[in-house]
Amino acid sequence: MIWVNDIFKSKINGDEFRVLWISFEDDLAYVFNLANNKLPVSTYLTKLIEQLENGEIQKRIDDPYINTIPEEAITKNDKLFRDSVWNLVKDIVEDEPAIYDRVLRGRMLDERSKVHNVTKNTLYKYLRWYWQRGKTKNSLLPQIHKRGGKGKTRKLSDKKIGRPSQYTTTIGKNVDEATKQIFAKAVKKYYHTRREYSFKAAYELMIKEFYTEPIEQACGTIQNELLAPNEIPSLRQFQYWYSKTYNSKEKLVARKGQSQYDLQHRSVLGKSDTGISGPGAQYQIDATVGDIYLVSQFNRANIIGRPVIYFVIDTFSRMVTGMYIGLEGPSWTGSMMALANSASDKVLYCANYGVTISDEEWPCCHIPDSILADRGEMESKSVETLINALNVRVDNTPAFRADMKSVVERWFLTINIKTTVFLPGHVKPDMAQRGGRDYRLDAKLDIRQFTRIMIQCVLNHNNKHYLENFKRTELMVADGVKPIPKELWSWGIRNYSGQLRKVAADTIKLCLMPTDTALVTAKGIRFKGLHYLSERAALEHWFETARAKGSFKVAISYDPRDMKNIYIYDKNSAMLEKCYLTDWESKWIGKCLDELLQQQAEERALRNQNKRQDLQSSVDLHTEIEKVVTEAEEMAKQTVLPISKRERTSHIHNNRAAEKEQIRKEEAFSIGDIPKPHSTQIPEPPEKNIHPITALIKKMAEEDYDD
Repeated sequence: MIWVNDIFKSKINGDEFRVLWISFEDDLAYVFNLANNKLPVSTYLTKLIEQLENGEIQKRIDDPYINTIPEEAITKNDKLFRDSVWNLVKDIVEDEPAIYDRVLRGRMLDERSKVHNVTKNTLYKYLRWYWQRGKTKNSLLPQIHKRGGKGKTRKLSDKKIGRPSQYTTTIGKNVDEATKQIFAKAVKKYYHTRREYSFKAAYELMIKEFYTEPIEQACGTIQNELLAPNEIPSLRQFQYWYSKTYNSKEKLVARKGQSQYDLQHRSVLGKSDTGISGPGAQYQIDATVGDIYLVSQFNRANIIGRPVIYFVIDTFSRMVTGMYIGLEGPSWTGSMMALANSASDKVLYCANYGVTISDEEWPCCHIPDSILADRGEMESKSVETLINALNVRVDNTPAFRADMKSVVERWFLTINIKTTVFLPGHVKPDMAQRGGRDYRLDAKLDIRQFTRIMIQCVLNHNNKHYLENFKRTELMVADGVKPIPKELWSWGIRNYSGQLRKVAADTIKLCLMPTDTALVTAKGIRFKGLHYLSERAALEHWFETARAKGSFKVAISYDPRDMKNIYIYDKNSAMLEKCYLTDWESKWIGKCLDELLQQQAEERALRNQNKRQDLQSSVDLHTEIEKVVTEAEEMAKQTVLPISKRERTSHIHNNRAAEKEQIRKEEAFSIGDIPKPHSTQIPEPPEKNIHPITALIKKMAEEDYDD
């Protein structure tokens, strides 16, 4: 199958081209040649499919052109550049397929060029960036990793940098790290407050506090006088530093407050839809706490509480496209897992839980045009990477309007009625009543087993559930389409185009994975208590450096579902490098972050329980040591010592030899003899010329005689 954004390579000339737009109904496709970077051209969709089946073209699994840089790693200036270019071309690139027509495109660019005073060549350059790099907002970013020294902080000397002054008394100095720290303190104290000081007033107060010195006057009073002009930063330097350090949002939030910013100044992401035009036009996502208690995989006697369940459902077909079962409360992490699952291969996903399916049973491995959520985690900063890197619109419902996501809300009700009510550990309403049974003690399922049950529920819903209240369109009725999610999904793909997009699995993961910082130590890269190794860290001697100079932090991305790997972002190559768990922590391979945190919490609880016992054992040990020391001190008092200290210390060597000889005699092995207590009597010498065996027999006979 051919999807929008697929990259194909020709076996004839080796050129690569990207699919920009397709229409099954018109048998039409627009493609963009990535080799010569010319403008898009049209072709027959059936021709592409025929070339793919004949082996004339081959689909690329990866996408080396798409920009997957995390939002946190993009500089402020690059974000400003990207957003300005996006506002310039957004309306025309979204006007598909008109933008691909040569005549219509020329008219659009002529109009845009006149309105924004930009040359057509510049607009064509931005269009080529957009088409070549995956049709995302981030495709309009400058090529960061190809830059040289531009933008890097200069190493300052004593000589003043910048344009030479025309006046000898002009204020200004090199802004070094110490000066920047003073700037930061002044901004926090005088400008980022609700007192609404002007920027110049904040500058003057900073000068008064940090760049004056008290001088005694002739009249005896003390007056603060300015330092020399070359020791005082100028207002322009203060303004320049502030503009580079804080973006517009940070300035407004600091001056107006978060609530006022959200009300009057925040950006509005996405736009409202008037209708759902096909599969992938809109996915709905939501989470709920499952009405069931689960047990731990590590120790099945431990009850770990209720799981958090995420589902992603296609609004058009009611197809469940993704899911996630976890332990952490509703958060961006859970949303990330569900969205990544909706765009991943379901055959492999189900196989991980022991469920075997075919591609036709769960054919959902795409990203949608838009996502509808209910605020919360989908309004967090993490969602910006999803919007900008994958060009997915995110719409949020107003507060207390769950009815606007009725599709996914109804699915949760169905799950509770048809599934969880029959499972052990199900939440029952009568536990609070007198004599009611504690249903938590009935818990039997762990999180993987519960996930497997949920997978079976999804497969049943997608392939067999008849949607009784679904209103079919006239075309659906004419084609005899049953209101079953799978049939609606397949029919929608055949009759509507341009909604579903397929992106490489690694690209999805990089755009959705949460970011954090890890600590490089002598034992490895430590994150969440685990230690990792990487090829780059070994080649660049990170661990030796950490041991010699101290630990240091690095930015990482990770997948909370499996802690066997983390990923280090390399700004020079704009790529993520995989790090692997050390051998001595391999037991965590395949374990999720929730399980890791649960196990660590149990270990901490166990240590706390044994603290009193350890303290008591230490007290007992010190008591026994003191007894022995006291006994030795009493014996020392009763010992007659030599007259001089020299006489006592001059024979240490001989004393040691005599002591060693005596200890050897006491510790010598004696087989067959019964140990006798120490005696001061001298033992009788053995009879001469008697064999040892004969002596032993004689001794045994004497003992029998005595009895």
